[in-house]
Amino acid sequence: MILVSVWLAPESVYPESKSLGKISFDPKPQEGYFQGWNYYYRDKDTILFATFLVSNLGPGTHNNGVSLYIKHPKLGTYFTTQEYADYDLIAKTGEFGQKSGDNKMEKKGHSFFVTMRTGDLELDLEFNASTQKFPIALSGGDIDLTPFNGFLRADVGFSRVPAKGQIRKSETTIDLNGLGGMEHLNTNLEVYKYSKSWEILRSFSEQGDRLNFGGFTGTDNYPNGFFKRISIVSNKGEEIFSGKVTKIEILKKTHNKFSGYDLPTQQKLTIDGEDSCTATITDTKVIGEINVLENISAVLRFFVRLFFAKPYQIHLNTSVVWDCVNSPIPTQTFKSGIHSYYLVNR
Repeated sequence: MILVSVWLAPESVYPESKSLGKISFDPKPQEGYFQGWNYYYRDKDTILFATFLVSNLGPGTHNNGVSLYIKHPKLGTYFTTQEYADYDLIAKTGEFGQKSGDNKMEKKGHSFFVTMRTGDLELDLEFNASTQKFPIALSGGDIDLTPFNGFLRADVGFSRVPAKGQIRKSETTIDLNGLGGMEHLNTNLEVYKYSKSWEILRSFSEQGDRLNFGGFTGTDNYPNGFFKRISIVSNKGEEIFSGKVTKIEILKKTHNKFSGYDLPTQQKLTIDGEDSCTATITDTKVIGEINVLENISAVLRFFVRLFFAKPYQIHLNTSVVWDCVNSPIPTQTFKSGIHSYYLVNR
């Protein structure tokens, strides 16, 4: 099908270059096209992940939808997905924004707005990204996935910015006033062809610097076994370090009973470059666990099972010790972090 739609009040988000992030709607004709925008939010009581997706996987093109995960004392654990066809999608190529059914994300000035209506729950959330200069290209730009014919791009739209809003469910109203961020992924190749698992980590120092780490573990025929990178952004929203992970040492691991996967609890990353930089990641408490197959429709479950043997999401509290011998960035600990694993296949 041909997507013909108009986004209300479109605007260019940020200047674009190879080094900057590019988070606009960017549809591709390939079957493996996938774009996702993941918003996270946290305060002393609440963990929240709100995700918008567009993909050509399965029947039709521009299949789209949203997922919402909330953990709060008054709600317990809440997870839902909403699935839509291309005629339900309102978006415009080259612009930021998406409307899927009654759910939408949009940008006005320096603020990003997320609205979700999932039947029994309403979410309204605003992220004030005025301290973020521009999206950061966590992947370093478009990555060539040779020997496969495709590309991958991962961006951090903004991180650890003030966020406020409200959750309403039945007679319960929860006011939100915390911190959050947004990450973006864009690829035109089916992810199961080159990856087994994905991860994204966000952690923050006492000085207000933000460390982001992410990437994927490759399939057996992916060169070098993995692709992962680290970016550090100052408290002024400017990128002060970016590098590719060249070596991963698993120092400790544990068996996650919920998913059945073995996951690292402590790992040491070596970063490419002359500064002899390492990052030691320590994961502690599990703060969220999702079995994807249990929370989607029968039709989508059929297609997911064709390609993804055991799809789970595991979210954990984390901290990172950063150490560089020759770098102007001092040795420091990044705390208050969230480490998210997106497990696809063993």
